Amino acid sequence: MFFLSTIRMSFSNLRANAMRTFLTMLGVIIGITSILALLTIGQGVTDSVIDQLSGLGGNRATVTIHNTTVKPGFTDEELEHFARLEGVEGVAPQLSSYHILTLMPELTNSKYDGVYTISRRVMGVNDFYFSTYTKNAGMMYGRSISTDDVTYRTNVCVLGYDLWQRLYGNYSPVGEIIKINNTDCTIIGVMNELVGIDVTGNSSIIVPYTTAVQTFSMGLPDSFDVVISTSSDSDEVIARVENLCATLLNSAGDNGYSVVNQEEILDMVVTITDLVLGMLAGIAVIALMVGGIGIMNMMLVTVSERTAEIGLRKALGARPSVILLQFLIEAVIISLFGGIIGVLLGLGASYIASLLIGYTFSFNPMTVMLALLFSLVVGVIFGLLPARRAAKMNPIEALRSA
Repeated sequence: MFFLSTIRMSFSNLRANAMRTFLTMLGVIIGITSILALLTIGQGVTDSVIDQLSGLGGNRATVTIHNTTVKPGFTDEELEHFARLEGVEGVAPQLSSYHILTLMPELTNSKYDGVYTISRRVMGVNDFYFSTYTKNAGMMYGRSISTDDVTYRTNVCVLGYDLWQRLYGNYSPVGEIIKINNTDCTIIGVMNELVGIDVTGNSSIIVPYTTAVQTFSMGLPDSFDVVISTSSDSDEVIARVENLCATLLNSAGDNGYSVVNQEEILDMVVTITDLVLGMLAGIAVIALMVGGIGIMNMMLVTVSERTAEIGLRKALGARPSVILLQFLIEAVIISLFGGIIGVLLGLGASYIASLLIGYTFSFNPMTVMLALLFSLVVGVIFGLLPARRAAKMNPIEALRSA
């Protein structure tokens, strides 16, 4: 009962100086808003990056030839050796270069009149690219590159979403002919729009990688991705890949190839984002400390203004602990309510940022609890000095100075 009456009295005293209370609270609001918004935005961006990287076929390793002219790229047989390794779900070579696309009015019903030419990226991939990398997007029209297309080096192609809209609008072009460097290619499909990190396919035209090598002289692929099955130990599979690389590329020397595990990239992303977030959160904590100093200054002024009240209450028998608790509760109320408002503003700011930037909004109740606990600690720490000063006042001197 005593504690509740003390809280009611604290609220009454704070309402009597509502503007000063709010201005004092503003420092805590800014500090908590900054901390929560930065942590929530950072965690959301990190989660989105990890989800997008992980969504590219699960755990991956990228094999690349470099620092050598002995071997220009991987042959079909060598890629098949990697695909047959235990624990490997598949391999995905990719070739890419710009070529001239030509639409002929007698071969296509594009949205342009007459002959239309455009320079666009031509990507050479295999069927595994569609079954793994773009499986979440799917096909808008037609079908994707098949195993037979890769095996028989057929002159077929799939349009990326942006390129399809540029050339055909909302018309299905499946079955029509488009020229790539004056070579007729039959359009067999249109992909849905890709979202995330690797969106180059949206503005590209995609052909079987074997066709890219033979027909469009794009050279052998000098790198490819190995997709590791989820049931396998990635370290063991990486070791098998490296051993096969050493066997196939022994003429290229020890530095002739590299195998980069996606998990290493993910760990690097998390480490970098944690460092950046830690630095930004440290800056926000400084802002919160400034807010705490504001609370202490306001409470010291309040103690000076209420000297007569303190002296009178002590003369009537109030114990020092009661006076200390009175002023400490007022400081905690300011800090805690500032923290609650800061939490709401921080979550709102991070949610709006998620809509604008396009990352996944990540709500972590533990972060909210820590922010509120931090604001409570700030109130106790910076309210303790003024409260102790009020509690130690001599009632006679306090009444005399009043």
